[in-house]
Amino acid sequence: MQEAEAVYRRILEAQPDHADANHLLGMLHHQIGDNDGAARLISKAIEANPGVVDYHSNLGFVLRRMGRLQDARASLEKATQVDPQFAEAHNNLGAVYLDLGQFEGAIASHQKAIDLNPKYPEALNNLGNALYKVGRSNDAVDQFNKAISLNPNFVEALSNLGNTLQDLGRLDDAVASYQKALALNPEYHEALYNLGLALSGLGRMDESLAHYQKALAIKPDYHESMSSILVTMPLISTFSADDVFAEAKRTGTAFEAPFKAQLSRRHGNDPDPDRILRVGYLSPNFSGHVLAPYIEPILKGHRRDRVSVHVYAHVPRPDETTLRLKDLADTWTFVDSLSDDQVAEQIIEDGIDILVDPMGHWAANRLRVFARKPAPIQVSYLCQGMTTGLTAMDYAIGDRWLNEGGAMQAFATEQVVELDGGLQVTTYERETPIGPVPSEANGFITFCSFNNPAKISDLSLRLWAGVLNGVPESRLLIKGKWLSHPGKRELLIRRLEDYGIPAGRVDLRDYVPGPDHLAVHNDTDIALDTAPFTGGATTIDALWMGVPVVTLIGEAVYGRYSYGHLSRVGAPELAARGEDEFRDIAVTLAGDAERLRHYRQSLRPALQASSLFDADGHVAELEDAYRIMWRRWCEGLKPEGFGGA
Repeated sequence: MQEAEAVYRRILEAQPDHADANHLLGMLHHQIGDNDGAARLISKAIEANPGVVDYHSNLGFVLRRMGRLQDARASLEKATQVDPQFAEAHNNLGAVYLDLGQFEGAIASHQKAIDLNPKYPEALNNLGNALYKVGRSNDAVDQFNKAISLNPNFVEALSNLGNTLQDLGRLDDAVASYQKALALNPEYHEALYNLGLALSGLGRMDESLAHYQKALAIKPDYHESMSSILVTMPLISTFSADDVFAEAKRTGTAFEAPFKAQLSRRHGNDPDPDRILRVGYLSPNFSGHVLAPYIEPILKGHRRDRVSVHVYAHVPRPDETTLRLKDLADTWTFVDSLSDDQVAEQIIEDGIDILVDPMGHWAANRLRVFARKPAPIQVSYLCQGMTTGLTAMDYAIGDRWLNEGGAMQAFATEQVVELDGGLQVTTYERETPIGPVPSEANGFITFCSFNNPAKISDLSLRLWAGVLNGVPESRLLIKGKWLSHPGKRELLIRRLEDYGIPAGRVDLRDYVPGPDHLAVHNDTDIALDTAPFTGGATTIDALWMGVPVVTLIGEAVYGRYSYGHLSRVGAPELAARGEDEFRDIAVTLAGDAERLRHYRQSLRPALQASSLFDADGHVAELEDAYRIMWRRWCEGLKPEGFGGA
């Protein structure tokens, strides 16, 4: 490369406008990582000879690598005009459309490239990615397989095929595809990471965590792996709250390291303590997401004489829920195709006073936007699985049960704000009928867990085994995603048997969507919570259906959700502070038919009368908390926790 550069430069000394020499030297600069130099040199080539399609196509390729997507699009569109038969230009243009979130344009461009060159594996792979983005997963599989047929060693296509197979629930096939990719390139961090996701779906949590860690070791700034490590650790009972908190702080430091200078800047927002506040919500849960029922009452309930609501939605596939939520915001911006820098710039331009994250480190989070501190006040709310670990996140919303004895603050980098009524509210669109207590008809108690099977830790199994041993004729119904998958069923049955729960006493069912999920509660008497990560929405669902939930109160936030929900509906007696007490509560309740009937009849009315259904009261408390935060900022005071008794 050094010899080639010397030749090009000798040519340019003699002929500074030599188009080929500028172009080739530009591509050499791209190869060594100098894209700025590459773009400048290729542009000179185009000035000298604008009729060469390669120049325009390669300039577009380089500009895309620089993140200058609109400029890249213009260059590649010019390339397709210079030579409409040049397949590579259409393929590169499709890649830019994909980056811009213009998926139909991407599909059309990649298909055009394939029409021009049917044996073009890169275009087939890219078409597969575009089809996957619009939910056409089966069609995407076909394109990836065609690309791999043309090039069996196409590592990226093998990995992308794995992603799509995973989306279709074909977990074994996905694992096999990732493993083929890794056999060809053991250092391919994306395949390692995605293999971790597939293993998580199969319930192999220890292996999943190990693959995230391997991916991070190869790419130390791989933020997706950092977040996945952090959300996986609380699901494995060998990790303490201290372990998780230490990992969260490491992750937060890594996220913020490039932006330290921005964290202490004084924002230019008008410091009027009493004006209408501009509140922004940035999250991927503005769709048919499990958290949507918890964010919708907030958007709907905000009082517009106190706040204006601005949503930044990371939603690549909008659905009916997205469209409904969109009508509840004063402004709405889709940000899934925008870089973190672009989103942060938009938030600053919009003059957001308080920026709220309802997602935490869960999938598709945009916490690296918060790491740039685009708003004067930043708040973690709703999905409090664990602290974000960010010093840029000023406050975390909690309540007296989550923060009892300082339990939440002890493991948070944010300052905890306790809302008197509780962390969240919800609602149900329809009143699914509640059936009679099933044990009265069938003569035995049916315990259940409808939590995400990833939460079924060794501690969960130990707790459940103690209960089933104490109620000899009882059965256990477990319902969850992909439990119809043979590998996942066999692994869970083997783990249950290791803890003395025979397969004959267990009923495993796959995930059931919507109201049908709620109706399955009519087959159960008592819900046994998971630990150390307890139920959230699943606990509220059980209470809605009149099913009492026995929980173990944990030391960290993720171990205290059910305790908070039970306390808010007036049933704190179902929350245990030790393993023996967990067993005793469940066993005693199983032998008390009158109490089971009482819970069946009283839990839904208690839930409806509780603060969990008081959206107006909750929004008022939340807005009051925002106002206190804002006034502290206007006075130049540092964030400080408040609220509670």
